[in-house]
Amino acid sequence: MAGSPFPALSGAWLEQLRLQARRRPAHDLAPHLVAALAAEPGQSSQATRLGEPGTVAVVTGQQPAVGGGPLYTLIKVAHAIALAERLGQDGVSAVAIFWCASEDHDLGEAGHADCVLRTGSVARFAPGLGGGHASLRFRPAAAWHAGWLAHLRDHLGPGLGEAFLTAQAPLPGEGLGAWLNRLLGAVFNDRLVRVESFRLRGLWIGMARRALEAWPVEALQRQRAQLLTSGAVDAFGELLQAPFFADEATGRRKLTTPEAAALLAQDPGLLSPGAAIRPILQQAALPAVAYVGGDGELAYHAFLTPLYAALGAPAPLLVPRMHTVLAPGWLERALARWQRAVPELIRLAQAPTLAATQEPATASLAELDRVLATLRALAPGHRYLAGHLRRLSHARDGLERGLQKELRHHRGLTPYGQLRGYVLPRDQPQERVMSLGQALWEHGPGLGQRLVEEAAGHLGGGTSVLSLA
Repeated sequence: MAGSPFPALSGAWLEQLRLQARRRPAHDLAPHLVAALAAEPGQSSQATRLGEPGTVAVVTGQQPAVGGGPLYTLIKVAHAIALAERLGQDGVSAVAIFWCASEDHDLGEAGHADCVLRTGSVARFAPGLGGGHASLRFRPAAAWHAGWLAHLRDHLGPGLGEAFLTAQAPLPGEGLGAWLNRLLGAVFNDRLVRVESFRLRGLWIGMARRALEAWPVEALQRQRAQLLTSGAVDAFGELLQAPFFADEATGRRKLTTPEAAALLAQDPGLLSPGAAIRPILQQAALPAVAYVGGDGELAYHAFLTPLYAALGAPAPLLVPRMHTVLAPGWLERALARWQRAVPELIRLAQAPTLAATQEPATASLAELDRVLATLRALAPGHRYLAGHLRRLSHARDGLERGLQKELRHHRGLTPYGQLRGYVLPRDQPQERVMSLGQALWEHGPGLGQRLVEEAAGHLGGGTSVLSLA
């Protein structure tokens, strides 16, 4: 399968995580954290455990989007649950938390949901989320939900999860973040604590003040220079100040350091962090010992490591999430007829050549190849032969393609390119293009449990194929 630039963790990392969790000091704001989490509608009962001494958090997060966002959001959540439950089996009280970054305002990324069809093509649903610069938590989910279900029905037909997703219709006034949290709660039941990030603002006021007063510009610049020299992609540019915004219903506005300090003093409930400060404030608000993230997240975390020491925040262990391909029964059956499996489909871009030893045309092609080889050997002595040989070779290749097409038709094989397009739509990993809504529509809410079970075998990351036959 396609590899990840962040390979799976190896060695005794899980034992080190257990030790780190057991040594983690009590969370000073535990009662306030429990109260803030309780404000999330339909909250998991697991949230109250975070008020108990010795309980730690395994955190993952993602911004909300139309249709729930990419499939990898579901995979990250399942991975965090599997890791928290494994720590629990080892005697460490751990809770999985999904941090919904609904303070973001990237409408381009959040404003669509993609369906990957059996033909390998992609059908995009892009209803628009309205104008302005308001963050995603202010964008109502009801504006697109019915149209999204119709899109799924039109392009995918009836699904195992159709009734489930229909039942998750947005409540009046419910924003994208609140809806996504409720959806994830319905998929994973009581195993996942969900929180929209704005609810935790009161827990990181002190850390935000330190960031504004003692932002480590020089340390961040040195770290950036080292990473860029080693070939890393620049994640943030120059971080000359702590990135903060004013998060108002009318828009999300970037602030200078003096403006952020003034808002922190006057109305901290409106102060919203940018991506470069969010992981540190996350640590101030939650007793996180591990963060489960994707390749991009792990890459940009590398630029931020000086912040933990400079601002006095304990750094979590960064755990690369598993990479998973969903393999429905129809896909596995079609590949079996090709005598291939999903990993081979990903690795081999070209369709395998079908053997046809009893086909007279195959013997004729072999004879033609011998003639062409003879003519190529004679070509240097004939001025005009080279051009004719090229045209003859192209014609020969066309004959072979036609023969292969005929063989595929007679054997009832699904076109190889369509199968590969389903697994690598637009030449990208399936989990990055397919929406989690499509996965739930086709496979039902039980897919969540299947992903948790799969993640239990890939706690340190790695790649897998989840057979859904």
